[in-house]
Amino acid sequence: MSSTHRLRWSHGDATIVTTAAMLTDATFGLPNGPFKPFARAPWVGTVSDPAIVGHLRVLAGDFVGLPFGTGGREAPTLPEWSELMTQPANGTIHGPAAHEEWTIVSADERSITLGLDYEPHSVVRRLERTISARDGSPALEFGLRIFARHKASISTGLHPNFRLPEKPGRLELKVDFQFGLTHPGQTAVGDPQEFTSLASVPMNGGRVDMGHIPLTPRTDRNIQLCGVTSTLTGTYLDEGAGFELDWDRNLLPTLMFWHTDGGIGGEPWRNQFRAIGLEPLASAFDLHTDVSTGPNPINKRGIRTSIDIDPQKPLEIKHSVRAFAT
Repeated sequence: MSSTHRLRWSHGDATIVTTAAMLTDATFGLPNGPFKPFARAPWVGTVSDPAIVGHLRVLAGDFVGLPFGTGGREAPTLPEWSELMTQPANGTIHGPAAHEEWTIVSADERSITLGLDYEPHSVVRRLERTISARDGSPALEFGLRIFARHKASISTGLHPNFRLPEKPGRLELKVDFQFGLTHPGQTAVGDPQEFTSLASVPMNGGRVDMGHIPLTPRTDRNIQLCGVTSTLTGTYLDEGAGFELDWDRNLLPTLMFWHTDGGIGGEPWRNQFRAIGLEPLASAFDLHTDVSTGPNPINKRGIRTSIDIDPQKPLEIKHSVRAFAT
């Protein structure tokens, strides 16, 4: 049974549920008024069907995936990827972290820590996730501690989701990176996969500006930025407010954009969900963890697509989201 906990502090409030340890809502107090940058699916709080995986039942602002991704993908135009993508889907997408009920370890008005024990056969023994308000600031800080059963490599990802404005191009995204790649399953015949600027991302024989979203016409599109060297800022140009996403780029050196603009049908989606997932990763897109831990076109260029875990020392991954007025 899912439980809910609310954080309250001088510069905001936030709600966390034990299903997938999901941040389902957050409001930041800015000088020009309350600001809610995170996405929230319209069905949150109404779906109880256990056949729908946990993070989809409560899909909203922030969760984690370990291992990140799944299988069952194809790359029909990119042989260098398609020869790697032969695995069937590996169960629940984004692993137990994104599906199971976590247990509240400790909680007060400023912070919550949740824990999740993994199955006995997993290389991961336990996860602990802490979400805290930053003193005197409109910001939330997140920490993920990974306890290993034995030494291993595994794909890992953080999954913050931010809302899309109604008007095309009115969320401006800025981040520095070495090179970007379109998703191997979405790269059209004749299109290059690689790009160097968010303003010029290959798509269907042309180029789109993914530094100003949502795209028009409305579409779903995944890209991965490799070798990220800065924080990401997102500015809602019509609202006088924005957010800064910061994370440990040594551990998670890539950032995947999941630009989904009502393009997913079926339950519980019903073509209703609009968001930009800005996902710090040590993973090759959202592919099977075996693709990420083995040789692939990203790590062959010196960009890690997995993390190393060790039972002798828990690994901690931190990220934060800070709101600001413009």
